Amino acid sequence: MTHPPQSPTSTPLALAYDRVATGWQRRIDRLGYPRAYGALFAHLPPAPAGRVLDVGAGSGAFSQALLDAEHRPRSLDLLDPSAAMLAEAEARLSPRAPVRTLRAAVGADLSGAPYDTLLCAHVIEHLDDTGAALRWLRAQLRPGGQLYLAASRPHWCTALLRWKWGHRAFAPVRMTSLLTDAGFASVSGFAFPAGPPRRTSHGYRAERPALV
Repeated sequence: MTHPPQSPTSTPLALAYDRVATGWQRRIDRLGYPRAYGALFAHLPPAPAGRVLDVGAGSGAFSQALLDAEHRPRSLDLLDPSAAMLAEAEARLSPRAPVRTLRAAVGADLSGAPYDTLLCAHVIEHLDDTGAALRWLRAQLRPGGQLYLAASRPHWCTALLRWKWGHRAFAPVRMTSLLTDAGFASVSGFAFPAGPPRRTSHGYRAERPALV
């Protein structure tokens, strides 16, 4: 079930992802990102089997890695401004979990929050206000909920990607500081083990502190 847009979804970036959606999963498979995401979930503490929101879900690779790691969410919401990407992700994931698609962007007013777990892979680097985006992510989590994040880190390969996609990169120490400043706690990092993800990306887990 696809919900109508709650924030701008016809930006140049969203339209660019619409154009590449059909072959996107094959491309990231070749580069090794799904394997890297699987290594992240195997290394870090498991996500609770509750309500999951994948922010900037794309073709669903991060959610697929969660499911491959034997996590069984009660529900899985996929949020992305690209309708074509959402269609790809829904087709791949709906046989494995109760999926709902939300055509929207970071900053949208979401009904149904808060969530037990948030996934967010390679979204933050596209946004103008990193702090505001991270605070929005925190607001979508219940107290004690977990965020699993993948973000670009500085490398010459990342600089090449910036020419096409216009995104930034964050050193792990900087992203850890930004997460802490946004109100997250228990922040831990994970260096992807091999291939392009090792050079261009870094994984993180953080929590919204439980209410005292």
